[in-house]
Amino acid sequence: MEKIIKTQSVFNGHIIQVDVLTVKLPLGALAQREVVHAHAAAGVLAVVDGKALFVRQWRATVGQETLEIPAGKLDAQETALAAAKRELNEETGLAAGHWQQLSHYYQSLGFSDAEMTLFAASQLHSPTHKRVQDADESVAGEWLTFAQAKSAIQQGIICDAKTLLAIQYWQQMEGERDGGN
Repeated sequence: MEKIIKTQSVFNGHIIQVDVLTVKLPLGALAQREVVHAHAAAGVLAVVDGKALFVRQWRATVGQETLEIPAGKLDAQETALAAAKRELNEETGLAAGHWQQLSHYYQSLGFSDAEMTLFAASQLHSPTHKRVQDADESVAGEWLTFAQAKSAIQQGIICDAKTLLAIQYWQQMEGERDGGN
């Protein structure tokens, strides 16, 4: 097991904090670990009549437009479920009557402590109060069949881990609904 000897904060931004850790390895040697601390996030797989809801948005990180499930970071003191409900409302103008947690995972343990909780939402309806999108966000909702989602993966438009995992859950849920056929 590694033992942390020293922690140095090298960046503290709005979304992430970066620390450089000096660690002592089990055999006594010292090594450095760069760790990105990020807010936890929640994502929503919403499926109605064989179509799932995605949002189209520009991602500067990869220099392209993507299709992703509705998702976003948790606000201070907010639960993952509350964030999922808020993000579904903000990004698509919808609410859901039923929620089920599908997964909770770390996005990339090699360098980050960022957590994601993935939910399935059903019984979609218009909310009693529609929230406005974040000022720095411009997203548009799109309903895709499973075949269209697979095509978007092949085209590289669906390319992020949370959405790829959500599609795997969607496929599994459809298989269970069809009796495993």
